[in-house]
Amino acid sequence: MKKLLPLAALSLAAVGSWAFYPKPADPAGTMMVISNMSFGLDAQASIIIIAPDGTQKEKEIDFSRGSAKRMAANTTVVHKAALSTVNEYTRAGWHVVSSAPTAISQTGTTIFSQNIYVLEK
Repeated sequence: MKKLLPLAALSLAAVGSWAFYPKPADPAGTMMVISNMSFGLDAQASIIIIAPDGTQKEKEIDFSRGSAKRMAANTTVVHKAALSTVNEYTRAGWHVVSSAPTAISQTGTTIFSQNIYVLEK
């Protein structure tokens, strides 16, 4: 029993020292959060996240067509999803360094809208 006590204390000290061991740094750099919307026969919306390493995640947003009132409501949903995504990253230590206002373009009968947020850490 007397031999186990020093061994247990040594083991506890070794395990406790891992709490102070340096942790790997969070990935830093520049990332983008992009909200895309297309209005037309094939109405679609998504939030795209481009990480500092170039990897891309895309989240589709329900953007069903309908009346002008419904399309306006859908647009608000997409903006809220983009803001929620940006807020999630700012809570994780990212900072918004720029945002591009809505860019609108048209191809045939389809109109495209895009907001871009650039974040750095």
